[in-house]
Amino acid sequence: MKLQRMIVLLLITGSLVLSAAAQEDSTKPTGTVAAQQESTAAGEHTIVVDVWSKATSPEVGAEKVSQSFAIAGLNTAFKMELTERKIENSLRRGFPLGEFWIQSDLAEIDDSLKLAALSVGNDADREALQELQKQSVQLRQWSDWLIAQNKNLALTEYYISSSTLDNDVRFQNNVACTNFLVSMLASRTLRQDSSCL
Repeated sequence: MKLQRMIVLLLITGSLVLSAAAQEDSTKPTGTVAAQQESTAAGEHTIVVDVWSKATSPEVGAEKVSQSFAIAGLNTAFKMELTERKIENSLRRGFPLGEFWIQSDLAEIDDSLKLAALSVGNDADREALQELQKQSVQLRQWSDWLIAQNKNLALTEYYISSSTLDNDVRFQNNVACTNFLVSMLASRTLRQDSSCL
């Protein structure tokens, strides 16, 4: 019985010493493990081990996007990515550019942006939403231009040579920005990229 009390007392004392030591000194270098041995007048020895370190974020000062917004934002970004791929595949394979499905895809993107707006919970979410909205406008302007050119039979260069699409700066920026937004939302860390300016 005495042995059990001593063990419980040692465990409680040990955990108190560890937590007190962790809270006591924030000036010690982080990420280190140190051990000390102290003696008391009664001949007991106390060992203190500091194993605490401060958590550091991968990017200092970077704001975190909330999980609920990241999910809704990724849904929107994936829809943008899918629309870009469908347009690209139509042009590269020589298929007719379907105004109906493009408009339908853009309407789905608008709906998912509205859902993402409902998930905004902090300033980082608001800024990320603005980036998504800006990218949606860019994609819409480019696709509207393609539709107008298609009506005027002016997309022959796109259908004849795949290098035309490769050299289309607006398309390449749209793809790069959407890819960046996907990676930003997946990491939940708010960042900026030149392709989204």
